[in-house]
Amino acid sequence: MNQTVVVALITAAAALGGSAVAALISLRSIRLQNEHAILLAREERAENRVAGLRQARRDAYKAFLDKASSVVDAITKTHDTQLSDADFQRLFNSAWREANSLVPLINAVSIEGPLEVLECGRELRKALYSELSTVQAVRQGEEPREAVTEAANRRRRAISATSLAAREALGSNITTN
Repeated sequence: MNQTVVVALITAAAALGGSAVAALISLRSIRLQNEHAILLAREERAENRVAGLRQARRDAYKAFLDKASSVVDAITKTHDTQLSDADFQRLFNSAWREANSLVPLINAVSIEGPLEVLECGRELRKALYSELSTVQAVRQGEEPREAVTEAANRRRRAISATSLAAREALGSNITTN
């Protein structure tokens, strides 16, 4: 009977030991799974934060460039040399108000950053005001007609530079070659 008790104790100890080893392996596995899940959650939060920032930037850049396009349309109407003085002044004032409406949008670009896009946006705004001032100076005979073309070309370069800086800031300046 002693042998039966000894065998039963050994069997029980082996079963208990096996259960303990299985439990330890299971706990380790669960801990590794939890660590992996936490890591994935952190990565997902970081990706979501980056995506949100990128979308906010995109919205700010788009709003600014859309309004700049509206300002260009308003300025272009003042280029007509056949306008009466009253019509010119009305269109000029309208274009100036449109240009002033860029202020809150450039502020949004300033908040979203980066600095390169802001600097290009400021240059674009200056180019738009410069073109308006040049159109008025030509209209008053203070500048030659070619000055309007030069101002419009400066504005076009500023729009291109702003668009390029915005694409680079968004990471969208990818070539397919």
